Amino acid sequence: MPNELLHHHLFKDLPSDVTEIRVRKRRRLTYLTTLRRVVLDHVVTDAEFEDLLSVVTDRSLYALTEKLTNGYLPLKGGIRVGVAGEGVRDGDRIKTVRHVTSLAIRIPHQIFGIADFLEINRYFRQNVLIVSPPAGGKTTLLREIARKLSDHEHNVVLLDERGEISGAGEGGFAMKIGENTDVLFGFPKRIAYENALRAMNPDYIVTDELSGEGDVEGVLRAYYGGVKVIATLHGDTTEVFRGVFSPLTSVFDRIVLLSKKPTVGTVKREILK
Repeated sequence: MPNELLHHHLFKDLPSDVTEIRVRKRRRLTYLTTLRRVVLDHVVTDAEFEDLLSVVTDRSLYALTEKLTNGYLPLKGGIRVGVAGEGVRDGDRIKTVRHVTSLAIRIPHQIFGIADFLEINRYFRQNVLIVSPPAGGKTTLLREIARKLSDHEHNVVLLDERGEISGAGEGGFAMKIGENTDVLFGFPKRIAYENALRAMNPDYIVTDELSGEGDVEGVLRAYYGGVKVIATLHGDTTEVFRGVFSPLTSVFDRIVLLSKKPTVGTVKREILK
């Protein structure tokens, strides 16, 4: 699927370092790299859009209704396709999405060495929170931290609900995640935390995008159980421990704040406790 998707004729002239592609019906094609945003002259036709949507949904839009109601489609290789269109409601529930008009294709990248500033070695024992705005590079950094910890003989359990960190799919991983990494892929976070702590004996739990009370409870369980946590959180300041996240104040030893400027993934500030 990803190879077919990325070899679609709309993308034939895009650079290899593209991180996101915006495909909007009857509007110009746009893409992002770590350095810039580019708007092409080509206007996406209805036929091109419908053909691409068919590829993204494996030619079965209705078969993927449940995933579409989450607002995105997870594809193998860690590719994630955001979907914008008309939500069709069934009471308080969105049962499908129709009249799709926009696709946001997120393409994961592996950048070796970007976690070197943390000086991870065999004896690294810290809880780290990575904070950045959307598409700020936090998942790429998280992936590299997991790989380095794993390759330095720590047992790492990766909670990868959407397969975006590991590139999970069909029994394998598209990304290099380390020799001692176990991946819980497709599990809801609350179940993944429980399974990891009960059965996988982790030194570290690595998880993306803390998002609510369930995630906070899982992090606290790991912390009080003696397991280190590496996690990410959406934000643009280090003042993130508010509201539902306030119980995490005592958990994280280091906060890394990322920025998109001058390039995606720039370490804007670090706080050590």
